[in-house]
Amino acid sequence: MLRSFRDSEGVSWQVWAVLPVSIEHHRIRDPATGADRLPLPPELASGWMAFQSARGERRRIGPLPDGWEDLDDAALLAALQRAAVAPGPIETGPSGVERVVPRSAGGPDDLSGRPHAPPHGP
Repeated sequence: MLRSFRDSEGVSWQVWAVLPVSIEHHRIRDPATGADRLPLPPELASGWMAFQSARGERRRIGPLPDGWEDLDDAALLAALQRAAVAPGPIETGPSGVERVVPRSAGGPDDLSGRPHAPPHGP
């Protein structure tokens, strides 16, 4: 589900849920504990809300709250204000699975100025 709202400056934002099931096979060994884990911080391991502005700014906040689809615009704005800048654009691949694109392919250090579109689909 894709939601849209405007911030206090009138900038349009879109928000959607990201579930990390697509990276389950990318487990890494934690050098501190020796345990296998997903390459995500704990607050993102169960999913997060991804935000993208009309200006191309991207943010994310986790964990994904239950019923996020029903949050009013004020609650979405509050979550946006607490959200961290995302490390790279999030896109949907041909199979409909979302992934974070590596920085070299258009992340925050990409100075092309091209906005990155949020996922499309159901």
